[in-house]
Amino acid sequence: MALKEFRQLRRDRLTIIIAILIPVIQLTIFGYAISTEVKNVTAVVVDQSHTSSSRRLVSALDNTGVFIFKHYLLSYREAYDALRDGKAKAAIIIPPRFSDHLPPGESASVQVLVDGSDSTVANYVLNTVSGVVAAMAQDDAVRIDMKPRFVARARVLFNPDLKSSVFFVPALIVLILHLPLMLLTSLSLVRERAEGTLEQLIVTPIGRLGLMLGKLVPFFWLGVAEGVGVLLVMVYIFQVPVRGSIAILIVVLLLWIIASLALGLMISTMARNQLQAVLMTILIVIPSILLSGFIFPRESMPAVIYPITFLLPMTYSLNIVRGMVIRGAGALALMSDLAVLVGICIAFIFLATVRFQKRLG
Repeated sequence: MALKEFRQLRRDRLTIIIAILIPVIQLTIFGYAISTEVKNVTAVVVDQSHTSSSRRLVSALDNTGVFIFKHYLLSYREAYDALRDGKAKAAIIIPPRFSDHLPPGESASVQVLVDGSDSTVANYVLNTVSGVVAAMAQDDAVRIDMKPRFVARARVLFNPDLKSSVFFVPALIVLILHLPLMLLTSLSLVRERAEGTLEQLIVTPIGRLGLMLGKLVPFFWLGVAEGVGVLLVMVYIFQVPVRGSIAILIVVLLLWIIASLALGLMISTMARNQLQAVLMTILIVIPSILLSGFIFPRESMPAVIYPITFLLPMTYSLNIVRGMVIRGAGALALMSDLAVLVGICIAFIFLATVRFQKRLG
């Protein structure tokens, strides 16, 4: 029996290649990509002082390697909007009287706005800014023989209590909709082929695109029911409210359901058997979990790995869902991610149709 299985496996060379390459490739990529170190946090500055002290503070923060300063803004409102729209994760607001020449007995407070969506990043940012400001204040106090007069005041936005559930539950909705739906459709055509019913589909007068869409429709409604269930659990059990437009969020989740189903269908046209379909699904799902920002910040990943994150559909859906649920970002701020998600839906359906047609030939 064992010899029979060995002979059968030897004939299936593609399965052997996939099974061997998956752990090797994933270990190589994830070994470089996964890190708990926080760096390259996008930040903006509102410098209302324009003094040598304010420039020295920004320079000291930049030298930590934690921040990448994108813009100098003019007001608190602009800084808040930048965090809400996902353009920055932190804002440093320097008051007008931030100077070495403060009158005796007075102090200047540097306000730090931080996106609390990811509690790990938020805590690291707050500790870094507080440490830099304290060191600068102590240095000035020693130099002019006075008490430290610079302090950091923090305000955590969108998740003041820094609850991890606020960060992970919206992301889990994306993952829960992605994995089972993609797996179900990845097995659809393969199962038809194994059961000998694929020929019956071929001889029907329905076009290739019609066949693909027909395969998607039942699973689409299954995904809709699943989506309603997980949304209700998020809001009423985990107490994570939707800060943005619920209508737009529903549209985004519908697009994500279609994208997941279409990707699974494309896998189904490529796989020769159910084992290959499952292995290909794993090859996509595991990188999606580890490289899309689901757990680890994408900005902290090495420069070689970071471009790979843009190839994962889950990256864009996570950006949109977290932006709407946690920060209350509007559709205009997330338009680029929305456009990519629509393009992914169209591209995967097209590729699945083309692959199915080629296989028939």
